[in-house]
Amino acid sequence: MKSGRAPLPSVPADLRRRGTLPDDVAAYIRRLILTGVLKPGMKLDQEAVSAALDVSRSPIREAIVILGQEGLLDVTPRRGASVALLTPEDIIDHYELFGTVSGRAAAMAAEILKDEQLAELTGIQEAFRRAPRGAAPSDLSQLNDRFHRIVNACAPRRTRWLLRLLERSVPADYYEFANGWNARAVEHHQAILDAIVARDPDGARRAMEHHLHESGVAAADALRAQGFWD
Repeated sequence: MKSGRAPLPSVPADLRRRGTLPDDVAAYIRRLILTGVLKPGMKLDQEAVSAALDVSRSPIREAIVILGQEGLLDVTPRRGASVALLTPEDIIDHYELFGTVSGRAAAMAAEILKDEQLAELTGIQEAFRRAPRGAAPSDLSQLNDRFHRIVNACAPRRTRWLLRLLERSVPADYYEFANGWNARAVEHHQAILDAIVARDPDGARRAMEHHLHESGVAAADALRAQGFWD
């Protein structure tokens, strides 16, 4: 991206000062990439990021290192950073890795979730199912996050850390740009819930892995429809 173009989008409320400053900057740039605002091969305009976030160049440079390690930015010494040439297969592969780890958590949930937690998970799924057409994407995303948070909490501490790391590197605002995804997610979540309630660890793992694989396919399709790879 070159200077002189339209300014970058403002910072969403959910990204404002959630962690350390470099982490906040990385979260903002990551969202721009994974929602297709910044496309593969585009040079990162650090001045535009500085203006959008009202931060100095130092946390931006630290954020670039973080995103370079994640594979979202290609960093060239003395030449700056550009968006990595991600492929649809890269997006799907990331989700499948996410699904493998999430599947382990779901299998554990089938074995150890208590009755009151199962009731809470069932209530969230029912709210998700009853959500009216045209429901706010933020509301759907919140229900989705609550569902997965309960399941993921069953995993050991190191696995939960890995899940958070994988989760933050998948496309953001999913319910805004993946057309019709909420209906499919309801079906997937029901399959996961049914296996957990039945105390079927293998079934819960398979259902979660399928859900995240299909999520990756949908994310790649949504990015393609936005012209991400044009």
